[in-house]
Amino acid sequence: MANLLASLSNSSLVRRTVRTLRLHKLANAWLRRFPKQGRLPGSGVRWRATRLESIPLAHEMFEKGNLYDPELLPDNFTTFADLGCNVGFFTCWLAHQAKGRTLKGLMLDANPDAVEEARWHAQANRMPDVAGIHGILGESSPTGAVAFYLYESNICSTSQLPDIERMGLAGKWAKISVPCLSLETEWQRRHGDLRCHVLKVDIEGSELNFLQTESAFLRRVDTIILEWHKWRVSLENVCACLQTAGFKMIKVLDESQNMGTAVFGRMTAK
Repeated sequence: MANLLASLSNSSLVRRTVRTLRLHKLANAWLRRFPKQGRLPGSGVRWRATRLESIPLAHEMFEKGNLYDPELLPDNFTTFADLGCNVGFFTCWLAHQAKGRTLKGLMLDANPDAVEEARWHAQANRMPDVAGIHGILGESSPTGAVAFYLYESNICSTSQLPDIERMGLAGKWAKISVPCLSLETEWQRRHGDLRCHVLKVDIEGSELNFLQTESAFLRRVDTIILEWHKWRVSLENVCACLQTAGFKMIKVLDESQNMGTAVFGRMTAK
């Protein structure tokens, strides 16, 4: 059953048909009870998929290795922050690349269900110093919380209503309330003055707000892997903001009509 789900999830035609017939609900119910699981060869890092859409993501990250370039990671890294962590696959990938080194870090997402899965991955791989946090960055509110819109698939969500129209996704969106957080505060609470060797930013269009409001945290970062969303920010805007913070672009890993992913490194080592 799990192998069948994996092959079906890679077909765009089948994905559209499945959503139309709402068969994905049955598949997700099966996966919640019987998750697809695996171990990364060499490291033994464990991962699982409890939703249909997580299977092709795991395939791209763990089997094909198409999402990130391990050669661009800092030497002997041990600390990280994963913003927009989803189910925690990036943490698993980092643990695999760390080759047995103990990791300390934060995983943060506005989707509470995704955070629970990310915590499972940290616990399953014996990473007690990696915390999963529910919240949002780059946003503010007098009440300390903002509205957030969760798509029925856990791979697309947004804090901005206009983004829903731009994404053009058929399906249900759920409005929830998410606490506004300071990454610098959350980091100091758990890791004190440690540097952050790797910062991954995939926060669905709020990336420029985050970069502009978290200058204190950026001063402790060495390498940034950032996904930018073109309907909210351009790569030029991101580069200009990060240059002010002391970073230069190293490489564009991927770019499409709507978004792209790039790696940035500090101009001078701390």
